[in-house]
Amino acid sequence: MAVDFKKKTEYYIKDLHAREYMRLGIYRQVGSHGGVEKTELLRERKSRHEAFLRDLLRKRGINPAWYAWYFYMIGHCFGLMARILPLSWLDRFEQTMEFWLLMRYKNYFRKLKLDASLKSMVESIQLQRFAHDEPAVDVLNLIENYILEQEKSLTMR
Repeated sequence: MAVDFKKKTEYYIKDLHAREYMRLGIYRQVGSHGGVEKTELLRERKSRHEAFLRDLLRKRGINPAWYAWYFYMIGHCFGLMARILPLSWLDRFEQTMEFWLLMRYKNYFRKLKLDASLKSMVESIQLQRFAHDEPAVDVLNLIENYILEQEKSLTMR
């Protein structure tokens, strides 16, 4: 049973892109009432994440996940509902979403680090030069930065 690390890494990138795209859809709709500076900060952060992931997809020649557009539309619907609902509900929703995405990022990061360590160990046992390119360092750094930002935003509350 051979594991295709390239496909696994591509799946993680596509899934992260879809989820960040959804959150960007939420924040594009939310900013019309109170808490504008916080919403602007979140919108800027999510647009930066989504742009980096889109660029990463383009560089690797990967198409976005088929459900990314649907997630974006769902995000817009949540954002429109957030205009009607009180800000306290929106804050609870945001905190819950941050928590669950943090868990997903940590899970992806743990699996990718394990994959990289496993490949390094196998190559060192075989007395080969480290030649593996997946999971790539840029993806590991990206997810690690997301984890740090998510943890920071959760502790700021």
